[in-house]
Amino acid sequence: MKIRPSISQILLKRRKTLEEQKKQVPLETLMDRLDSDKGNSKYNQPLKDFRESINHDEDVAVICEFKPASPSKGHISDSKIQDALEVFKKAGASAVSILTEENYFNGSMENIRIAQNIIELPILRKDFLMDEYQIYEAKLAGANAVLLMNDVYPDIKQGISLCRELELGYIVECKNMEDIEHSLAAGADVLGVNNRNFQNFNVYLNTTQNLSNIVPPEVVLVSESGVQGPEDAKKVAGYGADAILVGSAIMGTANTEDMYMAAKNIIESVKGLKVVRT
Repeated sequence: MKIRPSISQILLKRRKTLEEQKKQVPLETLMDRLDSDKGNSKYNQPLKDFRESINHDEDVAVICEFKPASPSKGHISDSKIQDALEVFKKAGASAVSILTEENYFNGSMENIRIAQNIIELPILRKDFLMDEYQIYEAKLAGANAVLLMNDVYPDIKQGISLCRELELGYIVECKNMEDIEHSLAAGADVLGVNNRNFQNFNVYLNTTQNLSNIVPPEVVLVSESGVQGPEDAKKVAGYGADAILVGSAIMGTANTEDMYMAAKNIIESVKGLKVVRT
């Protein structure tokens, strides 16, 4: 039986990978490339507003995630990014999330580069961001938003500021009341509540329920992890989530037809169910 890595092991390995990347391609090189791209017609195309795309008047938005593997489940899917994106679009996703962590999620930055050429939906880079380097990297690859995790990204306020400077959206991920208070003080207007406990990797959907009442109504709230189907989706919608991020429940299906039905059923189940938090 394969031993599941701890969150500290995952972060340690991610940091080592990041340091190697920075040696091969320094931050200054990324910034130079970004400056060069500003004259490119693709760079100057209309921005895809991530926050707006997941904040609907009546429907709870669904962010479909390309997730080939995870530390908790191991291998999830052999689906190609192109096939998965076509399914997400056809099913009615509001945005897509793409894992780029290589060691435990089998992700890659190349998948974002592929995605930004073939899909019009906003793209979220999902990874353990620890350094501004990774925000510049996301922008350069064509992402429209990034995930900033409390206790992983060292300065949430600085991360939000850099995202705004680069015209990137973001989700600031929180696991408890302290994280939410800290994120709001940093100016966050999109918060994610992760229903997964990183100490034991178990999922508790009522994490969203317990924390949603302290998230101001003007802030977009995303419920992450643990939604296995329409009933779970309706449950977190009722807790006050404006959007739901779903990966394994869609990616873990047997084929693209089943993937489409899994995504479609979840997306359809939360139409008209948006609850205005007070």
